[in-house]
Amino acid sequence: MRLLFLGEIDRGQTSFMRMRAFERLGYIVYGVNTMEPWKRASWLSRQVQRRLQFGSVVDEINRSVLTAARAYRPTLVWAEKQEFLRVETLEGLRKLGARLIHFTPDPYFTVNWKRTRLMDAAMKAFDVLVYCKSYEKADYEAAAQHLVYMPLGYCDEVHRPLNSDDPRWLCALGFLGGWDPRREEFLVPLAQTGLGLKIWGGYWKFLEDGRWTVRRHIIMRQLAGKQEYRIHRNSNLAACLQGGEVYDDDYARALTGAKIGIGFLRTTWPDQHTTRTFEIPACGSMLLADRTAEHQEFFKEGEEAEFFSSGEELLDKARFYCDHEPSRKRIAVTGFKRCLINKYAYVHRLKAALNEIQRC
Repeated sequence: MRLLFLGEIDRGQTSFMRMRAFERLGYIVYGVNTMEPWKRASWLSRQVQRRLQFGSVVDEINRSVLTAARAYRPTLVWAEKQEFLRVETLEGLRKLGARLIHFTPDPYFTVNWKRTRLMDAAMKAFDVLVYCKSYEKADYEAAAQHLVYMPLGYCDEVHRPLNSDDPRWLCALGFLGGWDPRREEFLVPLAQTGLGLKIWGGYWKFLEDGRWTVRRHIIMRQLAGKQEYRIHRNSNLAACLQGGEVYDDDYARALTGAKIGIGFLRTTWPDQHTTRTFEIPACGSMLLADRTAEHQEFFKEGEEAEFFSSGEELLDKARFYCDHEPSRKRIAVTGFKRCLINKYAYVHRLKAALNEIQRC
């Protein structure tokens, strides 16, 4: 079967990993990187066109999708996080004989700045919507007839134990992810303990200089949601920063090198799990994450992962498992095995979702 994959398909992106999973499932895949036109535009142009939802970038995305479909003639179009596809573009794809599926790894209805008028209109033009945020089920049911729930997962080609002797990757506690006020609040006591905390991710750099800029303010206001925040310097956390986002093998090395991987969810929307829920144990680290019903479904607490509901509980459990290596290692091993036994990898997630899609 010929599949046209639309998404941010640079190496290291989860969309690329899912595209690879389709290939492993036997699909003949052609990819269109719909994020590339945004990257070529200036920051100001991106902001204006995203707000107005039209312009040269939006035109180019829709044109490139139709051009690829006419040349490739897919039987299935899998679109990931495509907030700027027009209804007429989807109608053009359907006239070429393609079945249209949309999936987003992010919340859509819950976060205003992720939602667009174009996608609101386009939803009914897709044959099936695949979603991963259980708390948005009712919104999806109101928007489309055929739905498939697919939890997030991990890529077994990338997220696997990858040990390194390089001290850059080795630590007792590791967090890979972007800034938000709650994460900062919870990580400060961990940094002060001296246990050995390392942080990789976006938008933490302001802690090094505390400098206010318009761009920082806009980004942080979005990430903070209704939480209070201020741009300031924090020497304790600044000392833990290892750099920005890391990808591919370096991502696996960072997760593997952390004896305990911290799995924060964002509280600006009611997430129950995220990709790191699976990536951390898949890389052989012990998962220490926010306590949610879905986390407790995926991993048995105290046996396959550990969870926390407050900063104090996070600190207490971090201290305990840093001091009790056999207990930490046992949980890390059983968590890794759970990923394999329950088939949490994307290749298995997609196979199950496609079986449901065929019945829609």
